[in-house]
Amino acid sequence: MQANPVVNVSLDSKKRLITIVDNGRGMDWQGLQNFFVMHGENLDRLEGRPGRGRFGTGKSAAFGIGDVLKVRTVKNSRRHVVELTRHDIETMGEGAEIPVRVVEREKPTPADNGTVVEIGGIHLKSLDQAGIVHYIERHLAHWPKNCSVYVNNYECEYSEPPVSYERRFRPDSQDKLGNIVLSIKVSKIPLEPELRGVSIYANGVWHETTLAGSEGREMAQYLYGDIDVPLLDMDASPIPPFDLSRSMRLNPSNELVQLIYAFVNRGVEQVRKELVDAEKNRKATEEAQKLAAQASEIARLINEDFQAFRQRVAKVRARSRGAVDKLRPSAGGIDHDNDLLFGGDVPAVAIAPAGDPGACGGSGSTNGIIPRSLNPQVEISPSASPIGKTAPAGNGKEKRSAGGGFMVKFKSMGAESHRAQYTADERTIYINLDHPQLSAARGSLSIEDLGFRRLAYEVAFSEYAIALASELHRRDEYLDAGEPIFDIRETLNRLARKGAALYAL
Repeated sequence: MQANPVVNVSLDSKKRLITIVDNGRGMDWQGLQNFFVMHGENLDRLEGRPGRGRFGTGKSAAFGIGDVLKVRTVKNSRRHVVELTRHDIETMGEGAEIPVRVVEREKPTPADNGTVVEIGGIHLKSLDQAGIVHYIERHLAHWPKNCSVYVNNYECEYSEPPVSYERRFRPDSQDKLGNIVLSIKVSKIPLEPELRGVSIYANGVWHETTLAGSEGREMAQYLYGDIDVPLLDMDASPIPPFDLSRSMRLNPSNELVQLIYAFVNRGVEQVRKELVDAEKNRKATEEAQKLAAQASEIARLINEDFQAFRQRVAKVRARSRGAVDKLRPSAGGIDHDNDLLFGGDVPAVAIAPAGDPGACGGSGSTNGIIPRSLNPQVEISPSASPIGKTAPAGNGKEKRSAGGGFMVKFKSMGAESHRAQYTADERTIYINLDHPQLSAARGSLSIEDLGFRRLAYEVAFSEYAIALASELHRRDEYLDAGEPIFDIRETLNRLARKGAALYAL
């Protein structure tokens, strides 16, 4: 690639086409032929230049979403154009060569070096630009800072989380891992799941990000870092350290990888336990207890609104046979463990004679021998008879959040961070005490003063409204771009009414 590589990605939903253009050195005919060898090693690696793309499986990903892969490349004033289709691959005989169609070969051109990749016949309903940008920005965290990537003229940029402090570790024995340094940073804000953990490199090439066994543990969501182990590239064990796919995972059966994981785990656990102890001390302070009480009251209002929202959706679902609840449980979703079941002491009314569509017998723990019982579908109603009960968490796989709904927490997350942040896998809204607006209110007022409380409520309500709309968007519930704006406005209006009492004092 050039000294300052630039990649332009064009997404055209109407034409069902993705185009990727770079200003790299391009490929000659030999390089282009190697490009289509599905498990041939990267030529740069064969010549001693480390880089990503060890086994050449990346281009096969194109046929996971489209029907046509076209490559146009220029190197040293010579252009080559080839094309490969899903149909040709599916009809090729076993052991046959990949049926690449040559459109142009060695054609003189004044164009600069570079490559254009087109993926046509896309089967997706729409091309999610925001999701693609988010994915690219996460990966830019592991690449040189001089690389520029644009998606439909939007420049993708990675912003490192605000750092509270950093710890560095060296292995006890450098004979097995080499002279390496493990860096673990403590973020001021909860990290997205994809950014948590230590990124493992080999000569600057990223291979995996892992918490090495500390996933899901208390305060682990604030830890990230990196380690570069050049010996990974030199490992010639019978069990290789690298996965042949592009799973971004190392092979845990490899002995060197096992040593790396153990080393990373020791460092992560040391820093994580420091954070757990510090958090316990913070919670013990009088101010923290007062903030926790305020957060609990804010969460109560939010959960009341969310429950009412779900009831309205459930009624629509009950009236529209076969319809799907917008907020049915899903892994990591906004409401994965907050359902109400028939048979208990929670005041509720029946809104349908049987459970959700598809809940008939023939599956489940009885292995289809005994049909499952179809109890009525119920919803909370304070004045009704006690016939409901809260559903258990998903087969014990997910920890139920306090109160079965949203949580709100105050936390110092740095002046440069947003006023609030919603973390979906924790179902928690964090209010940033360090944000200039909250910091100013906190400095001039008591945290129990109405002015501070009103601001805290407004910040949490706004974040909740956006989180609710974002979740519905993630589930493809919106057909028009204006629908999320309408929902956010409606949610803020409902909550403003609930919080009106704060302004009557």
